[in-house]
This record gives sequence, C-alpha cells and structure tokens, in this order.
Amino acid sequence: MKLLKLSCTNFMPYKGKIILSFPAQASRNVMIIYGDNMRGKTSLLNALRWSFYGKALGRHSRELPLHDLINKEATLEGDWSMETCIAFEDGGHTYEYRRRATKHALVSRPSRSEDFEVTRGLLKDGLVIPEYLIDAEISRIAPEQTSRFFLFDGELLQEYESLLIDGSEQGRKIKESIEQALGVPTLIKGREDAQTLLKDVQKQQNRELEKVSGMERQMERQKGLLSEIDSFDRDVVDLENQLRETRAEKAKLDDFIEATEQIHAAKERLTANQDSLAANALAQKDLEIQRLGLMRDVWKDLIRPQIALKREHLTEENAQISEAMFRKASVAGQIEQLKKSLGSATCHACGQLLHQAQREQAGAELGRLEAEYAGISVDEARRNRLSAEIRDLDRLLKPGPSGQIKFCEKELNRLKVEQTKFDNEIERLHDLIKGQDTADIARKRALRDGLIKNEGSIEQNIRDRKAQLDKARRELAMLAKALESNAAVRSSKSSQKVKIAGDLERMYARSIDRLRDDLKSRVEHFASSAFKSLTTQSKYSGLKINSNYGLAILDERGHEVTIRSAGAEQIVALSLIDGLIRAGRSAGPIVMDTPFGRLDPGHRANILKYLPSTTAQLVLFVHEGEVARTHDLDEIASRIDSVYEIKEVSTRHSKIEKVTS
Repeated sequence: MKLLKLSCTNFMPYKGKIILSFPAQASRNVMIIYGDNMRGKTSLLNALRWSFYGKALGRHSRELPLHDLINKEATLEGDWSMETCIAFEDGGHTYEYRRRATKHALVSRPSRSEDFEVTRGLLKDGLVIPEYLIDAEISRIAPEQTSRFFLFDGELLQEYESLLIDGSEQGRKIKESIEQALGVPTLIKGREDAQTLLKDVQKQQNRELEKVSGMERQMERQKGLLSEIDSFDRDVVDLENQLRETRAEKAKLDDFIEATEQIHAAKERLTANQDSLAANALAQKDLEIQRLGLMRDVWKDLIRPQIALKREHLTEENAQISEAMFRKASVAGQIEQLKKSLGSATCHACGQLLHQAQREQAGAELGRLEAEYAGISVDEARRNRLSAEIRDLDRLLKPGPSGQIKFCEKELNRLKVEQTKFDNEIERLHDLIKGQDTADIARKRALRDGLIKNEGSIEQNIRDRKAQLDKARRELAMLAKALESNAAVRSSKSSQKVKIAGDLERMYARSIDRLRDDLKSRVEHFASSAFKSLTTQSKYSGLKINSNYGLAILDERGHEVTIRSAGAEQIVALSLIDGLIRAGRSAGPIVMDTPFGRLDPGHRANILKYLPSTTAQLVLFVHEGEVARTHDLDEIASRIDSVYEIKEVSTRHSKIEKVTS
C-alpha cells in the first residue's frame, strides 16, 4: 500500500480543510511534519486511524468519543460536521476512502457518540464499493490488527518494555496485537472451531454408544467429562467477560483519576498547608509567651549605661586604694632594711661595714621613707566595700533579655510572613477545588484500587478454569483413545467423526506451535539486523526473543545485557517494530509520531538513515527538539520529498503549511 493524499475537515485542532500529499517517488520517500507539543501531530495520526478504522486513540490507547474529535472552534460557530478522506494505492488499484460525521438533526448539542450519524464511502478505480464489502476490502489491504505497526505512536514505545516482564497485562495486550498482526489468531480460531466440532461429535458418540452393552461406565465417564468441559467453557467465557468489564471500568476510573489528579493533589496540598498553618499559629503563640516573660527583666537594659559608668568609677577608686596599699607595703619593707643596716653598721646588700658618710646617707633615706610612710593613707574597709559593690554591679551587667527579645520579634515577623503565604495558598487551593466532590474522587480512587485486586483475582480464576479445562480435555482424549480399541466403538460413524475431529484439533495445535516458533525466529532475525544498524554500541552482538516477543540485548559474548538505558529501550522497541513489519507484511508506509523522545544524536542519526531504506514511505511527526532542520536532516536530504509545519492559530485551531518540496 502507498498513501497518496489525506484531507481533513474540522478534525480535532484543524478547523476547516487541510490537505497532505504523501511522497510519490521511491527515491524520495520521506515526509516530515514539524509541530510543537499540543499543536496537532498526534491528531494527524488519529486522522489516518479514523479514516481507515473509524476510531481515534487518546492516552493509554483508549478510544476517544466522537464528539471530542470535532474541532471545538467550529462547534462554537455551530458547525458539528467532520470529514476525512484518505487516497491510497494498492495492487495497481487506486482507492479513495471517505468518512463523515454529522450530528443528528434533533440533537442541539452533542454530548455522546450516539448523537452523530457516521457515513462512509470507498471508491476503487473510481467505482463505488458496496457498503457491505468495504470492511473486507480494507482488512485485506490494511487490517486493523497491523495498524499498531504502521500508524506508530512513538510516545508509546515504553509499552514494549513490558514484553520482557512475564505476566504483565501490558505485555499480554501487545503480545496479542503482535500475534494478530502475524496471523496466529487465524490458526487459534481454527483450533477453537475444531475443539467445538470435536465436542459436538463426542456428544453424538456418547448418545449412540451409551446403550451398547459393556460400554455404560465409559460412556458415563465421557458424558461427565463433556459436561465438565461445557461448564468450564462457560466459566471461562463468563470470567473473561467479567474481566473485560472490570478492565473497562478500571480504564474509565484511570481516566477520571488522571483528569482529577490535579484536584486530588490540591486536596492533599490543602490539608498539608492547613496543618502547616496550625503549626505556624502554635509557634507564634509560644514565641509571644516567651517574649512576655523576657519583658519582665527588660528594665535592666534601660539602666545598663549608668551601671557601667558607676562600675568604671568604682573600679578606678578601688585601683587607687590597691596601689596605695602596695606602695605602703613596699616603703615599710625598705624602712625595715635601713633600720637593720644602721643598727649593725653593715650594708644589708653586701654585708660590708658602713662608713660615716654612708651611715649619714642611709639615715637621711630612712627619714624620707618614714615621712612618706606616714603620708600614705589606706582605707581597707573602703576597698572591701568597693569590691563588693563591683561584684553586685557585674551581676546587673550580665547580658539582658533585649537580644532574646529581638530574636523573638524577628522570628515572629518571619512566621507572620509565612502565615500570609499559607493563607494565600489555602485560598488558591480552595478556589481550585471549589465545586469538586473531593469525597467522590477519593471514593473512585479506592474503587480503582479494589478493581485492580479484583482483576488479579479474576485472572487467577481464568487460569485455574483453563487448567481444569485442559485436564478434562486430556482425560477425554485418553478415554477416546481407549475407546478406539473396541471394534464396536471403532466401527460407529460417530467414532470415525471423533477421530477425524481429534486429528484436526491436534493438527491445528501443532501448527500454532510451529507458526509461533517460526515467527519468533524470523522476528528475532530481522530485529537483530535492524538493531545492529541502529545502535551506536558496536560490541552488541544482537537481540534474543522470548515467548512474549520481548527482546533482550546480547553483548559480544552472547550474554544478556541486564541494565539498559531509556535510549537503549527505545532502540530495541524500534528494532522490534521493524522486525514485526518485515516478518509480517510486505513493505508499506510507516507513519511515526514523535519517535525520538529519549534518543541521543548518534542513535537519532542512525534511525533517520536506516528507516527510509526499509519502508515504501516514511512519514515522521516531530518537533525541533527531536530533529533539528539545520543539521539532523543532512544525512537523508536526498530522500526527503516534503516538509510541513503545524502552526498555531489559536488554542483550538491549528493549520498546516508546506514549507519545502
């Protein structure tokens, strides 16, 4: 298949009509569409999906309701119509597939998909294909099961990482999609039909042979096993329906919870802010009490300068008295020495006799000292009183409460500013959740958690029933084998039918196993080849596939690489996609939305160089942060047919323009 042209009218952000022309030449098979986030790249992917299959997908691959697909600006002007048309070639024929949605005449403002009438038409080489043949024709050319691999949302690449996790729900879904794309379900359906046929002819055999003499016990056992199989089959069907309903309900709750996550987070922040505000008020109250207690001693700081001056004067007077005491003691010592010298007529320093002149000199010095001693007045009682007063003043001069009061006031000011911030944030959060039923949000979150548990329980019950079903079928097969040894049983027509149906069921079972093994081997081969071309790490030897179609990286010694970066995961996922495409269908178009989110420049360059050579057409939806026009496209410049750019007109209106060709 080759895409030729896509036209859309009022589809999602595209008000009015837009037209895209796809690459027509094999040598120039690349088309690039630039657009910022939230501007409409994924909407173009959905336009292709809605054109082919009548559905558009949102987050978590869930189908978007029809009334959400029509451009909001157009609806405000009263235009509730939407149309897409995809032109393409296949097998030498040209097709034009048009799909249109219009609101029912009696509906004023649509609020659900049922409020619209959807019509479609398919032209093949200009001739109208009847309505009842359209699905068969589209399924032959581009079956919906394979759409995951040619209408590819790069933002969902991380889903493929779950294929390495045994038992993961996401991995199970992707495995089913992979096997649908590769044709395994066709054989599975054949086996199921063969099992149904086998069960029917076994019942017929039981009715025919239950009256045969000597076969009563075997026929009773066969009848019991058939009854068990019917019961287990019904249980599996009921449980699978219950599981689908549970998952659908959980998906709705997931969407609701995601949409109200901001409200839930706001409620939690509101509670946290209210708790913080209460703690703030308590802290302010404690500081006020502390400050009030400190104020009782604040008078000390008021007289501190006078006390300090008084202490200075007292200290100076005390020092003078102390100095006089030291001087008087010194003079008394000198007088005592001179008296001893004069009494012994010898020098007190050297012990020699004093001459008359020396005695006279010593006598004169003694007289002077005695006069000085008599003139020194020392009031020791006054000195003791001064020391006591100085000690009392020192106690008053210890650090007062002013510093602590200033700290309290500074902290109080900080808390009041913080209180204002809490008040403002609480008011903002109240406005945000005003009118929202936060109790209902909490209820639905709890309900979703309960459904997750129920889902696991139902899955286990399904596994148990299937195990019981397989056991009953094995017992029935063993019984059928034993019955074949009886000539009367073997010759009956119903027994011959049982043998044929049993052989057919076993043939399908063996074919499914062989097909799966063969497909996994081919996917592993093609994916490894792609991986070696895409990776920048030359030491990797390839990829190894598991039963879920998950791919592990192998190092140069063939050992599994257990730690993989986000970029490596993306390269592996792209390699898997390429392997599935090449193993499952002939080369056709690949439309990729944002495939380079977590890739470094080296891997990005490898992908841009590799993909154009593996597909008939490559259409990339990117933004400038992923692929720079200035240098990233140099390697494939010769392969680029056209470049488009999505531009914002308003928040509800985008347009698309061709910038090069």
